[in-house]
Amino acid sequence: MTILVIAEHNNAELNAATLNTVAAAAAIGGDIDVLVAGAGCAAV
Repeated sequence: MTILVIAEHNNAELNAATLNTVAAAAAIGGDIDVLVAGAGCAAV
């Protein structure tokens, strides 16, 4: 199974809720894709 996580961020770092979501997805197992979208968010 592949899980898609849509990242919440402030253009500098990921929000803690996103990190918790990735941890939960890892517990489920399978591939995890994280979508980081936005203007000027390369640092994330």
